[in-house]
Amino acid sequence: MTLDAHYLRGSMAAIYSLLKHASCPESIFFHFLAADGGGAPGVGELRGAVAASFPSLRFEIYPFRADAVTGLISVSVRAALEAPLNYARNYLADLLPKCVPRAIYLDSDVLAVDDVRRLWETRLPAAAVVAASEYCLANFSCYFTETFWSDPQLGDRIFAGRRRSPCYFNTGVMVIDLRRWRVGSYRRRIEAWMEMQKEKRIYELGSLPPFLLVFAGEVEAVDHRWNQHGLGGDNVLGSCRPLHKGPVSLMHWSGKGKPWDRLDAGKPCPLDHTWKSYDLYIAEGDSSSASAPSRSVLSSSALPTAAFSW
Repeated sequence: MTLDAHYLRGSMAAIYSLLKHASCPESIFFHFLAADGGGAPGVGELRGAVAASFPSLRFEIYPFRADAVTGLISVSVRAALEAPLNYARNYLADLLPKCVPRAIYLDSDVLAVDDVRRLWETRLPAAAVVAASEYCLANFSCYFTETFWSDPQLGDRIFAGRRRSPCYFNTGVMVIDLRRWRVGSYRRRIEAWMEMQKEKRIYELGSLPPFLLVFAGEVEAVDHRWNQHGLGGDNVLGSCRPLHKGPVSLMHWSGKGKPWDRLDAGKPCPLDHTWKSYDLYIAEGDSSSASAPSRSVLSSSALPTAAFSW
C-alpha cells in the first residue's frame, strides 16, 4: 500500500477489512515499505502503530529510501502524485526477501469485502509478470502527451507486438510475480521511461504512465470485481462516484477524495459510510466503539507502504 502520514487511517482500515473477510487470516503475511528519513516516523514507531491495533499480525517493515527515486519524479497534475512512496511499488522485488515469489500490491485506500485468497490464486501464464484489472473502454491515448504520440520512435511503435492491444489498467491492485520481475529487470525498465520523461514530457499523471508503457498489452486481466476503483472521484474535484455495475470484492477510493477526509469534513459520499464501518480511528474525546480487533487512538504519524503475501 502506498502511504504517507495522511494515509494512516486508510491502511488500518484496509488491513482490518482483509483480515475480516479472509478464510484463513493467519496465513497472510504483510510486507510494509516505510519511508526512510526525511522526518518520517522510524520503523520502530511504525511497528508499534501496527502492532497496537493488530497484536497477532504477521508482518515486516522495510525502509524505502526516497532518494532512490526522487531524482526521477516529474511534476504531475496533482502534487500528491509526486510523493516518493507512490513509486515504492517499483522496488518491491528489490526490497522484499528473495524467497518471496509472489505478492499482492494494494494501495492504502482500499477495502476488501471478499476473501483475498481468491485474488491471490490468480493464474499468471508464463508470459505475464503482473495481473491487474484492465479497462479497455477508457481512452488509453489520453495518458500520454501529443509529444509521445507524434514521435515516430514512440507512440504506437512502443506497443507493437505485445500479447494484446494496450489498455489502461489500475496499478492500485496488482498480483506480481516477483521472480519474473527480477529476472526481467522491470524496475530498470520503468526507470528508463521516467528518465525519458525528464528529457521530454511524454505523460502527465505521476507513477501510472511508466507502468502502462512497460506492461500495457502484457497484463493478465483480473476480474473488475477486484478493483472497483475511482471512488475518490477525479484528480481535480474528487466528486462522488458510484460503484461500477457488477459484483464487488474490493472497493478502491482512487482519485482525489478520500473517505476519511470527507467524513471528517461532514461531507461524505454515500459509499464512504461503508468505509467508516472499518475505520479504527477514534478522535480525542470520542467514546464511540466499533466491531474492530483493537480500536486504538491512532495519531497522524506516517504509516508505511504495504504489500502482503502468503
